[in-house]
Amino acid sequence: MQAVNKEVRLAGKIVATLVRDKLHYPGRLIAESLTMAVRCGVLLILYWYVFNLRGGEINNTTFAPVAWSMFFYFAFSALRLRDISRVIMQDVQSGSIEQLFSKPISYILYRCWWQIGDGLYPFTVATAFGSIILLLLVGLPESMAIGLFLPTLLLALLGATALSLILYMIVGLFAFWIEEVTPLHWIVDKAIMILGGSYLPIALFPEFMYKIAIYSPFGASKFVTHTVTTSWQSNWYILVSIQVFWIVLLGICLYWMFRRARLKVSVNGG
Repeated sequence: MQAVNKEVRLAGKIVATLVRDKLHYPGRLIAESLTMAVRCGVLLILYWYVFNLRGGEINNTTFAPVAWSMFFYFAFSALRLRDISRVIMQDVQSGSIEQLFSKPISYILYRCWWQIGDGLYPFTVATAFGSIILLLLVGLPESMAIGLFLPTLLLALLGATALSLILYMIVGLFAFWIEEVTPLHWIVDKAIMILGGSYLPIALFPEFMYKIAIYSPFGASKFVTHTVTTSWQSNWYILVSIQVFWIVLLGICLYWMFRRARLKVSVNGG
């Protein structure tokens, strides 16, 4: 119990320190926010134009839920959880992994909390300001006005965070065997980008592509983009269950890989 409390306190200190660090360098935050705003804004303008050409509705979907879905994708990306694979690779290549293994907190948990702390402030700012702007310009879809929306959004957000970290950590741990994981990172990242609804909104997916997005871990890691669809109200528990399934399964794979990696370091280190 004391060990758990110690890890929790250490995790809190890591997150708090990184958030304060972000506050001291507003220039980087502004640059990142502007980049995200431009990318998201260009796509939203493009789809607004397309919806207007089609009479305001495509596949029985209006522009408002599509706009919020794409915004949620970009806001969640501000956490930059995808960077954890490159950080792990750099730890392995530099040899600092051996020192990090000796810390009073699990390396996996340490890297998870570090990544969350590094992206928490940009994510909060992007979500807050982006939501206000989108609310004023686009309005609130009916699917977001029901009482079920907020608690299920938080569930999907927690699941998406855990699953994203696990996926990218698995990629990062491959550095123990192949050293350069960038090609693998690119494949996984593009799969998540496509199936997560970055450029083609979830509501506009063809049937076969929608099923792949639902049942694959790549699409499940971005289920926050599904929360504004009308179908979310009736099948949210199914989607959250799919997230839990992949978190457990891939979490076991991650644990097995980590144990093998620690053994590899111990053997090589004598």
